Amino acid sequence: MSDASKERLFAALDLFREKVNENARLRQMNRDWNRDIAVVAKDLVGVEASISMRAGLMEWQPQSAENPHIVLTAPADVLIGIFRGDSTPTEPYLDGSLTLRGTQEDVLRLDFVSLMIWGE
Repeated sequence: MSDASKERLFAALDLFREKVNENARLRQMNRDWNRDIAVVAKDLVGVEASISMRAGLMEWQPQSAENPHIVLTAPADVLIGIFRGDSTPTEPYLDGSLTLRGTQEDVLRLDFVSLMIWGE
């Protein structure tokens, strides 16, 4: 994969952050959900990102999270589609192209965040 895929992934994370942070209802619901999430694009060697949820606000960095609560692993195009709202996490999860590691509660909460922003 190219630097263009890396830039598209980072742009999708920027859009996702913007949508999470501008949603007042979502911020209120997640005010006590403090989690670090690793995002691994398995086809972009050396490209990882980390999402930090603190007091209902989301930030992300272009580096791996230390001791993440949740790990999302998928090809870059799958991650881009999810973070841009072009697809839900459900289909890639069911077909095995997206793997999630974390507690059931955290995975459900992350899925709910996506649903609140993009709908079904």
